[in-house]
Amino acid sequence: MTSAAASEPVELPARLDLLAAEALRGDLLDRREGLDELTVCGREVSLIDTPAIQVLLSAAHDQNARGGRLVLREPSPAIVEAMAVLGLGEVLESWRESNE
Repeated sequence: MTSAAASEPVELPARLDLLAAEALRGDLLDRREGLDELTVCGREVSLIDTPAIQVLLSAAHDQNARGGRLVLREPSPAIVEAMAVLGLGEVLESWRESNE
C-alpha cells in the first residue's frame, strides 16, 4: 500500500444493532481507502449484534487482503463478551493494539 499508515479512529456507537451495522459498513468503506491501518474505538459500545461483528470481520478481511489491518482500540465489555460467545476471542486479540 502506498498510503497513510493509520486513520483517526472510527468511534463505534453505543448500540451496534442491524441498522447501526449498515451505517458502520458505509463509514468503514469510506474511510478504508488508502490506509494501512483502519482503526475503530469500541469503548462506548454497550450492545453489539452479530451483523455488526460481521461488518468488523469483513473490514478486517478487506484490510488484510490489502496488506493492512484493522485495529480495535478499547473494546468494551459488550464487544469482548459477544466475540467470546461467537468463538472469536483470538480474532479480537489480533485486532487489539500491541500497546493496549
